Amino acid sequence: MIIKHREKPMKIDGYEALLKRLPPTHPKRMAVKNSLNSAKAGYGGEERLDEALEFFDPPYPYQIIQDFSLGGVYKVQVDTVVITQSCVFLLEIKNIAGRLQFKQNPSALHSLLANGEIKSYKSPITQMNETAIRMSKFLKNLGCPLPVTSVIIIAHPSQIVEGAPPDALILAAGEVNFHLSKMKMPKPILSIEELHQLGQSLVAVHSDYQPFPLAPKFQIDQSEIETGVFCPRCVLGKMERTKLVWECETCRLISRDAHSDALQDWFMLIKSTINTAECRDFIGLEKLDAAKRFLIRNGCQPVGGRRYRQYIRQPQDR
Repeated sequence: MIIKHREKPMKIDGYEALLKRLPPTHPKRMAVKNSLNSAKAGYGGEERLDEALEFFDPPYPYQIIQDFSLGGVYKVQVDTVVITQSCVFLLEIKNIAGRLQFKQNPSALHSLLANGEIKSYKSPITQMNETAIRMSKFLKNLGCPLPVTSVIIIAHPSQIVEGAPPDALILAAGEVNFHLSKMKMPKPILSIEELHQLGQSLVAVHSDYQPFPLAPKFQIDQSEIETGVFCPRCVLGKMERTKLVWECETCRLISRDAHSDALQDWFMLIKSTINTAECRDFIGLEKLDAAKRFLIRNGCQPVGGRRYRQYIRQPQDR
């Protein structure tokens, strides 16, 4: 059974917000677009893996955690974790265009595109071997010394793989269900109750990966990011504040809370704190008192003394 389901990565919304607020001729637009495309491709591959496991019904008890992330000293990020009584499988899917070539000494993954371009990535085998070591250490600290096996999943059958090491377990997405279902499992180490307890323990320690703020990662200064409230319907249209509502200059949409999206953009792009003057200027409010009321209504908590007071955003239910 699936005990934690996958959600759309927050960084996709962040990249889209950054593109929306960058001028059309900004030199970093292409880098942001490439990151957005990569994030969407990764999420598409993960959804394909989820579809492949939709009818997963092996002859042994199991639990599935989709999109597992462990912070602290372990720094584990895995697309899908399959927990059994005998072992743990870490499934990592790759959705990369081109002919894929695994290289050794040093290890890398090369993607040969149709136009002759070669892109180089960190070897997913090396990446998952390191992840398996960290996951094993974490499980041992939990008093649960289950062996950990990593599996690389290729998202689409059109992806051609060359030079894969013989000791690496690499499967097409369509093979995952059959391979894991037919695998001869070692003698159980955990009882059914202990299996369920382990699953709940992993869900409890999971921490969502936080990619924000994005602008500093692209070395984009705050002054380069366009301020104001953007229309949620036509996206690129700016909204003007009337006495009670926001109105889009382009499509004439009327909204009472469109500025809430602008606040979310701030935290995704600029920084994790905001003061009333920054809120007023970024969103386009007239007074500091209005900015203060707006921040509090939108789940922001004041921190610091009165003179240097900042506001932080409380975790949002997704």
